[in-house]
Amino acid sequence: MRVFVALAFACGALAAAVQPLEAAAEAHDILSAESDLQDAIFDIDTAPEMTGPEARPEDLEEASVLDKRARQFSKTIALPQSTNVKVNPPPIYLDEVRVEFLMAQKQVNMGKDMVTQWYCKSLRFTNGGKVRRRVIARVHGRSAMAIVFLPTRAYKVVEAPQNVSEFIMEVISVPGKGRGQ
Repeated sequence: MRVFVALAFACGALAAAVQPLEAAAEAHDILSAESDLQDAIFDIDTAPEMTGPEARPEDLEEASVLDKRARQFSKTIALPQSTNVKVNPPPIYLDEVRVEFLMAQKQVNMGKDMVTQWYCKSLRFTNGGKVRRRVIARVHGRSAMAIVFLPTRAYKVVEAPQNVSEFIMEVISVPGKGRGQ
């Protein structure tokens, strides 16, 4: 009940505080000139007081440095299994880092015959982006098999682990300073 009394009091106070509207004829005279509304053009040179503060290029460059959140991606990747025919598996992309499987051949005994078998010998990590990245490749339950820092447009070749069917790849953006990165 007290809420309703307070609400009624507030509405009455607002109604008393608002000034009365202008006469309808005066308002019609002000708003009737459609040509005035059509001719009104906002020009930034003629109305500098209406513009806000302008950003300088130096301010924009400093703002990009302040972004300290590193993007992190993770994916489980299956290694290509041994085959009798040379197969070039397609590369896998994760946050502009390309993983290519470099295949090699070895001779294996199959009964009485020696057969050529292709297997994944190494992995090539290539950074195709504009930001330096850290790539961590690890196998489930083991320590990291590779921790690689890749500058812009660089690549690194790492030996593939033996007797492993898949590994986990993590890519983390690491902003660098200077040209050497």
